[in-house]
Amino acid sequence: MGKYESKFEQTGNLFEWQFIGEVDTNSYEYQKELYKLQKESAEEGVENDHIPYEKAVKLAKKFQPFDPTHPNKPFARDIRISLLDLMINKKLITESEEDQDRIKFYTAVKTPLDIFHGIDAFIEFEDSNKKKHLVTFDLTINPQKIECKSDIIVTELPDPDLKEETLKYNATIERYAQKALGCIEMRKSNEENKEKGFLRD
Repeated sequence: MGKYESKFEQTGNLFEWQFIGEVDTNSYEYQKELYKLQKESAEEGVENDHIPYEKAVKLAKKFQPFDPTHPNKPFARDIRISLLDLMINKKLITESEEDQDRIKFYTAVKTPLDIFHGIDAFIEFEDSNKKKHLVTFDLTINPQKIECKSDIIVTELPDPDLKEETLKYNATIERYAQKALGCIEMRKSNEENKEKGFLRD
């Protein structure tokens, strides 16, 4: 990160927590829901407490530490705002609060979505047809990481608390927002082509 003193440190789970937050996996309600899903998976013949993708997404969404339309962690907050600006400029959404609330950011750190599916966080966009499109993220302090189950791997995040890194941080957020927009547009296009019979599942 920066050359000077900062509260942001690049160390594994701390890196994720500082930038995107994490689900309180120790809470009673969370553990109760997790046990229920694990029991269902075991009854379906799934081993090692594995939770299927769709159920893992729902679990993470249910126990967010912040409002997904107003996340309070730097990367979560700033990439959502940057993506909003890009989509408004491309007239994919309007500036109305209702439209902006169609874009949500969720953390999945420490949940089955992270553990079994390699997804630390995701953005959900609900289009005008009420169809939801997910863009997934994997945050890592390893710049050499190549293999990734998520749509976007985040390996570089300058320190937002250091003035000398502000421009670099904003440019980095913009770059990742552009990638997220690309994923959304591709998924929307694929959905439209499926409806027209151009693509098969």
